[in-house]
Amino acid sequence: MFQIRDARIEDATRLLEIYSYYVEDTAITFEYDVPSVEEFEDRIKNISAKYPYIVLEDDGVIYGYAYAGTFKARAAYDKSCELTIYLDKDSKKKGYGRALYESLEKRLLEMGIVNLYACIGYPVVEDEYLNRNSEQFHAHLGFSKIGTFYKCGYKFGRWYNMIWMEKLIGNHGLKSERIDLWEDDEYSYPLAFGFKPNMVTYLHNDGQKHPCMVVIPGGGYCVVSPTEGEIVAKKFYKMGYNAFVVTYTTNILFKEPLMDQPMKDVSRAIRLIRKDADKYGIYTDKVAICGFSAGAHLSGSVSVHFDDVKDDNDELNTVSNRPDAAILCYPVITSGEFAHRDSFNALIGEEAGADKLEYFSLEKQVTKNTPPTFLWHTATDDLVPVQNSLLYDEALTKAGVRHALHVFSFGHHGLGLGDEDWANHRFGEPYTYEQTFKTVEAVKNNEVEVSDEKREELLRDFAEVKYWPDVTYPEIVMWPELADAFLRTVL
Repeated sequence: MFQIRDARIEDATRLLEIYSYYVEDTAITFEYDVPSVEEFEDRIKNISAKYPYIVLEDDGVIYGYAYAGTFKARAAYDKSCELTIYLDKDSKKKGYGRALYESLEKRLLEMGIVNLYACIGYPVVEDEYLNRNSEQFHAHLGFSKIGTFYKCGYKFGRWYNMIWMEKLIGNHGLKSERIDLWEDDEYSYPLAFGFKPNMVTYLHNDGQKHPCMVVIPGGGYCVVSPTEGEIVAKKFYKMGYNAFVVTYTTNILFKEPLMDQPMKDVSRAIRLIRKDADKYGIYTDKVAICGFSAGAHLSGSVSVHFDDVKDDNDELNTVSNRPDAAILCYPVITSGEFAHRDSFNALIGEEAGADKLEYFSLEKQVTKNTPPTFLWHTATDDLVPVQNSLLYDEALTKAGVRHALHVFSFGHHGLGLGDEDWANHRFGEPYTYEQTFKTVEAVKNNEVEVSDEKREELLRDFAEVKYWPDVTYPEIVMWPELADAFLRTVL
């Protein structure tokens, strides 16, 4: 069983033995010459005076070490530091690296460090001296690539890039709270089972105004998916937005069509946000909405039908529910040939008439007052065909609405951010499943009648949150930056 302990000066010889390989045989470090034992002892002493310097020991033998160092020598950077790790070249794939970094991260958080950075050699083309394993290792631990310096390191007669990766372990003044959208006497969906639509805030607590991002996860109008909730809000938070995740009414039992209830939920959220703009630190004319799949249909519905959704609260009814811009991610749009039929069945019922199908077929409802819209889809979407976005793009063009459409070449439905955090299920808390969990409990307790087949499905698939392994999708990870550039142009 291995242990992690503080490095000691007498460890220098073994640590230098580990490090020498990386100096002499790799471009992982850009150092040319192996330092002396005395120099290495000084490094351990000097670093340990301010930051943790730790080693991993297994059966009395040191197999790796890691330490934190000064990021920049200015007082304003004191809550940030740079991390370094080296493992014995024959001791990889044993979990040593993760154990060292997790121990180091815990120590640093206790010290008040909130930003972690890693400076990593990166090949222009992978060769015998340098591959991309270090980037992948850091990405699996929650680091994100934030910058590249091109051909800034020269070793073995070759140029190498250098990348910076970042992990934020503190909240940086993030203010998060849940806000119910309705009072008890205002909300009456019959199959809520005690659930109340709500929004969760992700706010910069800095006294400044920010643009606003209202995140509407998908889920076929059956659930509100955690994979497109907190993780997306925090992405836009880091980009300077004050963000809100709306958990709206859904219909997993297909018993009581939702009709306009989800639109009422989202409209209420937008009105509350605008009404209390000073409290939430947002610009009232920079309220964007970002929806995914059926959540994108809901976002699009509010974008085209905002005038139809009145609020029974007289004060709120005077506040606009029209988004200033919309981001629609692999959206459900049409009730026609390319429809995602289950979404419409949950929303308006299997026996919906032509008028309802027409009303919620969004490509038929676009007007010149529809807000500027950013669309993205994958050409290979296997659940909601890309034709949904193409139809909406055509309608926006005809109405003269400013918009952008990005069709990426590959990827299945529901990709969310498609990055390492997404692929490794770092979605945040699954609070968007509240109504789903309450529904499952109601089924367990025989509070609602369902078929044996439906009961089995609910208990099997929805009694807890289940995620399936996936990989990153490098082509689509750029979409938040593309959307941000679009919003900064139109808002």
